[in-house]
Amino acid sequence: MIKDASSISALTRSGRAGAVVILVAVALNASLVFMPKPAFLIAVSGHGLLFILALVFRDPMAVHVTMLTFLSAVWGKIWPSFWPFYLLGPLVIYAMVVAIIPRLRQTTSWLRLGQFDRVVWWLVGLTIFISSFGLLLWFILWQPNLSRWLTILPSWNPMLLIPVGLGFALVNAAIEEAVYRGILMQGLDAALGASNIPVILQAISFGLLHLNGVPGGWCGIAMATVYGLMLGLLKRRAQGMLAPFVAHVFADVVIFTILVLFIPSSPPE
Repeated sequence: MIKDASSISALTRSGRAGAVVILVAVALNASLVFMPKPAFLIAVSGHGLLFILALVFRDPMAVHVTMLTFLSAVWGKIWPSFWPFYLLGPLVIYAMVVAIIPRLRQTTSWLRLGQFDRVVWWLVGLTIFISSFGLLLWFILWQPNLSRWLTILPSWNPMLLIPVGLGFALVNAAIEEAVYRGILMQGLDAALGASNIPVILQAISFGLLHLNGVPGGWCGIAMATVYGLMLGLLKRRAQGMLAPFVAHVFADVVIFTILVLFIPSSPPE
């Protein structure tokens, strides 16, 4: 059985140099959403340098994080508009590399289902309720203009959009959970120990990702940060990925439903 991040052994804890590399990589990755286009190439180069340093230091946990952040930065430079699945390509490449390198496979401690006892069920339900209520409240009070999302939605009968919405929710939740509650949180645990600090840092990084998402702007960042914190704590309690994944799927279903049902009534810009 693969161990959870809370039981990382000394073998998979990062050294001081590796820990610094991980923290810088996570911070640089989180700042990409604010990066002006002329500086983006510099950021990509920075991620490449961090990846090289992780290899030089022979720190597997730093390699996990920097490989993913470097691939994400390169992918974002080439396909910046591939929303919502722009992390899919980097994640697939990352998974292929990990699959063929034993040292990286052996240090993938996050990839487990975890527990799903009664307490976890209640926490999942509470997370779903709070996130769904928050999203609906955001839409009602802020009345955001969502018309720009019409371009990515098929103009089908709403009933035919049900499988599309479910597919979106499943894939998007799987990608974001693997990246944030999985790879990045494992790296932060390796750098800082399995305390609440990695949970907070991954939540902030997750929140910044949603600057241009739904919900977006600073309100969206704040909401997504709180949600990322809830999912991180849920992952800690469940000691695995299934619980936060289930909760995330439901939130994405609510987002897709808002887009499909309420975009036509969104106020014009």
